[in-house]
Amino acid sequence: MSLSKYAGMAGIWTMDSSSAPNAESSFGLETTEESVFDPDHRSLADPNDYRDGGKYRAIVKLQMRYEKQNPDDPAWAMGTGWLISPDTLVTAGHNVFSWAGGEEGLGRAVHIRCFIGYHGRDSVNSPIVQRRYAKTIVTTAEWLTAKDNRHRDVAFIQVDRPFEGNLRVFSYKPTPKVGDEMIGVVGYPADKSVVDKDGREEKGAMMYEMFNDIQYNLEDKKNNPLQMLKYRISTFGGQSGAPVIRKGANQTAIATHVYGSGDKNQASVIGKYGNDYDTLISVFTQGYPVAGVHEGINLVKPTSTTSGGAMTMTPHQALSKAPTFHSTGFLAEKQLSGEQAEGFIDVFKKITGVVTTVGKHALPIVSPLLGPVGGPVSAIAGAALGAIANACAESAMDGMVSPLTSTDRAAAGTMERAILAEASLQAVLKMENSAVTDKILSNMEKTYSHLAPNVKHIAPKLVPGLLSSANKITAKKNFMQREEELSRTLSRRPLRGNWAESSIGSNDFVDSMMQPTRPLEGEEAFFDGFGSILSTAFQVGKPLLREGAKFGFGLLSKALAESSFDAESAVDSQETQAAELVAKRALMGEAALQAVMKLNKSELAQLSLVNNQGDIHEEGFIDFVKTAAQKIGSVIKDTAPFVVKTVVPVVLDALAKPGTEQTHAKHLSTGTRTLRKSRSILSMVHDGTLKVSTLGPHEVMASLGRAKQPSTQGGITPVLRRVDSNEDLPVFQEL
Repeated sequence: MSLSKYAGMAGIWTMDSSSAPNAESSFGLETTEESVFDPDHRSLADPNDYRDGGKYRAIVKLQMRYEKQNPDDPAWAMGTGWLISPDTLVTAGHNVFSWAGGEEGLGRAVHIRCFIGYHGRDSVNSPIVQRRYAKTIVTTAEWLTAKDNRHRDVAFIQVDRPFEGNLRVFSYKPTPKVGDEMIGVVGYPADKSVVDKDGREEKGAMMYEMFNDIQYNLEDKKNNPLQMLKYRISTFGGQSGAPVIRKGANQTAIATHVYGSGDKNQASVIGKYGNDYDTLISVFTQGYPVAGVHEGINLVKPTSTTSGGAMTMTPHQALSKAPTFHSTGFLAEKQLSGEQAEGFIDVFKKITGVVTTVGKHALPIVSPLLGPVGGPVSAIAGAALGAIANACAESAMDGMVSPLTSTDRAAAGTMERAILAEASLQAVLKMENSAVTDKILSNMEKTYSHLAPNVKHIAPKLVPGLLSSANKITAKKNFMQREEELSRTLSRRPLRGNWAESSIGSNDFVDSMMQPTRPLEGEEAFFDGFGSILSTAFQVGKPLLREGAKFGFGLLSKALAESSFDAESAVDSQETQAAELVAKRALMGEAALQAVMKLNKSELAQLSLVNNQGDIHEEGFIDFVKTAAQKIGSVIKDTAPFVVKTVVPVVLDALAKPGTEQTHAKHLSTGTRTLRKSRSILSMVHDGTLKVSTLGPHEVMASLGRAKQPSTQGGITPVLRRVDSNEDLPVFQEL
């Protein structure tokens, strides 16, 4: 058969997990030859690494039986996989379709058991072990049709139900064409064994790891015709399908280990030189038409989702690319009824364009409030909304909105809090996909969906002040050049400021932020007060998204909607649409800040950022937030207080004195700008919202502090467990 006939095609099949035979004690069936080098530097993985939240929690122990395997043969093949979502893992193609065992091989797998936390037979009743069955398999058609296609030796397994807990699922990126870096392979090698409590030896029972500094060149076709990733890292049968990991705080896989050959072991690679992971994964959900059948396996021709294979993506890129966020499972979208104009995903996609240069982004709004000044303008909007929220929260206690009597009190800490919120959002938008990223997004979704107020009728009141601020920022000499210069940082210095931990309690994010910090070059004077800005944000600034503020905002919004202030011209203006967008970005920034403040030190350390070229950002998450906060703060320090102290009375006084708003608006305007009237291009009001959930029910409820689920028995609400009950784990039998 011509290999070209199957290029770009995938095979997919399902299996009946209900009829899987019991596990046996023999695991002698191996499918590849792999090399252990002298000296062998593999080391036993720390048990904490495969416990819940451990860095290797997403490493999967696999046990397989095949279609053509003798039914009387008690042996199970063994392999390794790695989770990219709670219900989807990557492994070697030969684990799911074996060419071993004769000329025709053993064929497709008919039973696959998948374990996380596995560390021997005696561990199956351990609370850290979870087991699932393979449900659906996808692999390359080229691997299914020719065993020499080692470069296509990769597969994806979707299990019968998601794994649970803090999984630390892997992100992946295209294998670089050349490299000189520390990489490693982590899996279950069959040449390592343990003796169980009954005295039986078990091969491949324990997880091992090895890292080495490897130089490689995928374009050296003379010595590497299949363009595999080669490395001198010891492996053995049972480790096939293990991730090839870049060593570092963030777990990024750049290939899948498949077999050994001579003085090098090898991996099938991701991207241009190997396999398009995103396209292959899409076979699970897209329902591509069957293009052929091979060995009883349906073949399909998926549509490529990338130009060069899977890419390292930030949450912004992943969410804007498709309505799915494939890192801890697909985002389920469903239409809900309600008054909120848009759902989290809709808003998240739109607010990411606020700071993009107008003309390079598909934003159908051209306004001075967007483009390069969008970030600072959003922070100013956040400060104004924060002050309004403080006033509304007080008024809401009496069930009414009254004129503000103390602007200074309402404005206290709002600018500082808004600076930190916008900086946190900018960092979140650059995060590389990981389990912690999913936790952040899930918390943001819950906070935003539950507490974000409707700002449609409030945004018009912000337009004059925001326009004035945008014009002042833009008018600064060489603004764009200055932004570029501010990216350079100096050596770390201690922060000055009154910092009392007792004011908010112990918080790892806050503690990290208050550590010695790099000043921005050219802004040393601003840095002298930066510590005070941070401490004020944490100790004085109140969350913009909170229950009392939302209720007060609702009263204010209703009153503004019923007021007689030139509503039609304001609603139709492009500036008002832009103001509404930056206001929503400010709300999203607060959601981001609240989410990252919930992380512990370990979770913060796991976060990596991706730059515009798709590489890991040189700054860590905390350093990036502090750098961004200095950039924003140095720009708005003189403008934000003016807007807050002027706009807030305008908004609230409008309720008591209809007709006076236009006077205030003229006072705030530049005097030369006229608000343009046009039909709205972006409709911010819909009949329902799109709601997503990036975490399973255990994590969602636990993060809300209510680890419970409804029960159908007598109204009892039992507490959900964070680990499997293990009642479905196998009983091992003597041969």
